[in-house]
Amino acid sequence: MEPGKPLWVALAWIEAHCVVPDGFKRGEPFKLYAYQGAYLRDFYAVREDAVWKPESPDLATAFVYRRGILVGPQKVGKNPLIAAQVTLEGVGPALFAGWAGTDEGYVCAEHGCRCGFEYHYEPGEPKGMAWPTPLIQITAFSEESTENTYDALRPMIELGPLADVIPKTGEEFIRLPGGGRIDTVTSSAQSRLGQRVTFVPQDEVGIWTPTNKMTRVADTQYRGLAGMGGRASLTTNAWDPAEGSVAQREYESAATDIARHFAQPPRTLSYGNKAERRKIHRTVYPPDVLKENNGHIDLDSIEAEAADLVEKDAAQAERFYGNRLVAGAGAAVDAAVWEDLSRRTGVSPGAYIGIGFDGSFSQDSTALIGCTPEGHSFVLGIWERPPGAPSGWRIPRLAVAAAVEEAFSKYRVGRMLCDPWKWETELEMWAEKHGEEVVLAFNTNQTTRHAAALSRWLTGISESTHTHDGDDRLRDHVLAAHLKKVRPTQTEDGRTLYVLAKGDDGRKIDAAVADVLAYEAAMTMPPAPPPFVSVYETRGVLSV
Repeated sequence: MEPGKPLWVALAWIEAHCVVPDGFKRGEPFKLYAYQGAYLRDFYAVREDAVWKPESPDLATAFVYRRGILVGPQKVGKNPLIAAQVTLEGVGPALFAGWAGTDEGYVCAEHGCRCGFEYHYEPGEPKGMAWPTPLIQITAFSEESTENTYDALRPMIELGPLADVIPKTGEEFIRLPGGGRIDTVTSSAQSRLGQRVTFVPQDEVGIWTPTNKMTRVADTQYRGLAGMGGRASLTTNAWDPAEGSVAQREYESAATDIARHFAQPPRTLSYGNKAERRKIHRTVYPPDVLKENNGHIDLDSIEAEAADLVEKDAAQAERFYGNRLVAGAGAAVDAAVWEDLSRRTGVSPGAYIGIGFDGSFSQDSTALIGCTPEGHSFVLGIWERPPGAPSGWRIPRLAVAAAVEEAFSKYRVGRMLCDPWKWETELEMWAEKHGEEVVLAFNTNQTTRHAAALSRWLTGISESTHTHDGDDRLRDHVLAAHLKKVRPTQTEDGRTLYVLAKGDDGRKIDAAVADVLAYEAAMTMPPAPPPFVSVYETRGVLSV
């Protein structure tokens, strides 16, 4: 999508009206850091084909982006940025008001503000205007997170020129001129959801997950924004890629109307190495936020905090301070590693393959995965319970059976390993038809056997000998899978044994289990027999 033309008056207005909310510079003019300015420049980029209609002005549709997401490390200054954006959306020129001609400008005195600010437009530059009755919801999972923004917002208003426009800031909400309002919303206080909001800053969306029902909060607010022509601004630390958060969903979305800002360090640097960790911090903390450049961040303090957290939770430290997408402790596979193993190539009909099958009855998913002797797995079928399915919904057993038969007719199957729970009858039928030495039960509740197959699978992933077809459903199941220690916890040679298990979020992992079985089948099946030659081909050869 084209970048459009920035609504520069919006950024200039922020710097003219907002003040530093705390610290030694409390009350001084709030100057945007380069990364903050770059994010706002994109967020307020106006489409070059936007048309100004005074009787029916374009709102969200005038802008290039419907919403934006800013991913930054801990303490980089996201909350003051949110607060500044809230003031702009509350009483500043946050909307498109047509294209400037010659000798035009934005004059604060004409909008009830006596600060003396004037902005002179260049010809052809987008002009700005304020919302008539803005309704803003500062939203986060916890009260602490909303307070971080709200506690920056109140002094930003009270200590600067905005006190003239917004004379009273309450403990729980702020009334705006013309009947507008600024509220806070958390996971425990969602009574205001469904209102016709004009702007929603959503903070720490990396922990907004289906499990804590914050994805529902996000979707409800997006619907409210759509009804009013409003927009959302999302901020977060790097998220755990195994949790399916709103941050992950929005960042990985195929939508082109989301402004994405996420500075990631080189993957070649190790966060566990102190010297390389320092290089990572210098990459993800922009130069102008550092104290050495008159900013507020001391890298020595960041290192001390990070080193302390590394001892307790290395993955969280890397996400919070290294701005990296790292799965949480216990996750079976890192998202970046799994992505690197993607090979979007098909498997030819007639190929010799192994198959893994993990069945379920109604609540979990059922998966059928194929794998070549070279270790490349591909999805033959995944059946998942649809959202909102009635209580009587069941896995479509006939469709699963048809997929199994199609796999046997399309490929030469050397071995099929099946977790048989609730599928014992089908397993017996498949074994009778295709061979008891080919179709075998593999009960994953037998932890020692499960752990051995998992160890082979994890080794294949770590050594890049196990690749996959890039199917998103398989990816979701693999990244949701966690490692669980089994007893005895070690083998004779001292290795710890694990099995795959669901995480605390309860996300499905059945396709990951089927992939383990498929890989095990492909690695242990007999050598491929000679290709079948039909009688017609034989006669043709003989006739020659």
